[in-house]
This record gives sequence, structure tokens and C-alpha cells, in this order.
Amino acid sequence: MAVQAALLLGMLLLTHRPGDAAILEANGNLSCRCAKTTRAFIPPWKYSSIEVRPVGSSCRRLEVVIKLKSLERVCVNPDTPWVKKLLQDLPNLRKKEAPH
Repeated sequence: MAVQAALLLGMLLLTHRPGDAAILEANGNLSCRCAKTTRAFIPPWKYSSIEVRPVGSSCRRLEVVIKLKSLERVCVNPDTPWVKKLLQDLPNLRKKEAPH
């Protein structure tokens, strides 16, 4: 039985393709909300809100979800330059929105 398990594991490692990582990641991260992300730029005037979910035990990757005024939710790739800039500017944006 152990030999069969070792052979199966060896075959899986030899036939592993990069696309398979998404399947493994989805199964290992049951609390992640983003199955897919986009790199496409979304203009700020379309945003209703931004949710940033940090890396944690339930999801092993940073997730950025933009809720649009149309009520659609879009997961954006946090490694995309425009999203990095958005995350960097987010504390300043929150200060501007706070009542004085």
C-alpha cells in the first residue's frame, strides 16, 4: 500500500503542470474568496468599496476585492502595479473620507 502511494505521489510530481497549482491552492484555501483575479485596470470612480483580506491561516494569499457601484465584486491581482499603488494610497484615501 505504501509503495502504491509513493508511486502515485511520484507520478503526480512528474506530471504537475503550473495550471494544476490553482486546483491545489483552491482545495487548500477553503476560506479564500478569489478563485480568479484580474490585472485589468478599474477606474476609481467605479468603486463602491475596497476590501483587503490579509494572508492568514484560512487563506495563504493576500486578496483584494473591489466592490463596484454596480454591486459586482471583482478580485484584483495584488501584484499588479496599479493595485500596489492603490494599496499604498489606501490609508490616505480613508483619511480624506473620514468626517472632520
